[in-house]
Amino acid sequence: MKCTVCGKPAIVKFPAHNSAFCEEHLDAFFLRQVSKTIEKYKMLPPKGRVVVAISGGKDSLVTAYVLKRLGYEVLGFFVDLGITQNDFSPRSREVVENFCKEHDIPLEVVDLKKKYGKGIPEVAKRQDRICAICGVTKRHLMNEYALSVNAHALATGHTLDDMAKLLLANLMRWDLHHLAKGVPTLPAEPGFAKKIKPLAFQSEDEIIAFAKLHNIKPVEAKCPYGREAKYNRYQEALDMLEEKSPGIKRSFYKNYTKYAYLFEGTQARPPKVNCEICGFPSVSPICTFCRTWVVENEKKNE
Repeated sequence: MKCTVCGKPAIVKFPAHNSAFCEEHLDAFFLRQVSKTIEKYKMLPPKGRVVVAISGGKDSLVTAYVLKRLGYEVLGFFVDLGITQNDFSPRSREVVENFCKEHDIPLEVVDLKKKYGKGIPEVAKRQDRICAICGVTKRHLMNEYALSVNAHALATGHTLDDMAKLLLANLMRWDLHHLAKGVPTLPAEPGFAKKIKPLAFQSEDEIIAFAKLHNIKPVEAKCPYGREAKYNRYQEALDMLEEKSPGIKRSFYKNYTKYAYLFEGTQARPPKVNCEICGFPSVSPICTFCRTWVVENEKKNE
């Protein structure tokens, strides 16, 4: 197998691109692809400040690494969930802190137990939908931080596989709200930072190959609260189609982005109000985040 660009021995082949690459041209290919996505979807200005939500997984680590390589001012953000089972939070934090130190990326860490006196395990004792609460918590905190540092955008490590399976799931349910918001860039709104997904067109195999090339080692510990992802069936269906027709995931998602505007303005959620405690937009007088982390603490201390 030879590199499509230079003819030297290739280390990886991407059927979706009908290409194979050596180390040098894998690096150039990946950076070029992400750069094109940033430019096409108007994610960031040159040298713009961007907060990257880093979990310790390969996708968020690669996102931070690539944005740094492309010359953006990267600020890392990590939420210590206080999950000691499987040594999950300590190991994740160690990976993120070491990565940011190695690549000279400033890192903001929010430790839930230190800030609110409890972590996800304590909340899980009273909440059935702990994964949903965890997601709300992280989104609230990273949005708050991005706004506080006047970042041009908040970046997450969502990949092509993530975007394609979510799109398929939302189409199967005709979830108009999420069909309107499944694009790579979501503009800033009152109370919400601009959100970007620089890896929205990079597949799992491309990210794995790039991470391996640059010795980016993600955390291996698994969250003990993680259940079998409900979107797995959609991932399996798309993987089967991709095997038969390489590039179909990219085509599926890319063509959606051309017509996503058709779903704009759909009223699939109740009007927003401002939370009485934090002041951020909410669907109820007190948002889920504040009910979980602030109100419960106040009741406990009464």
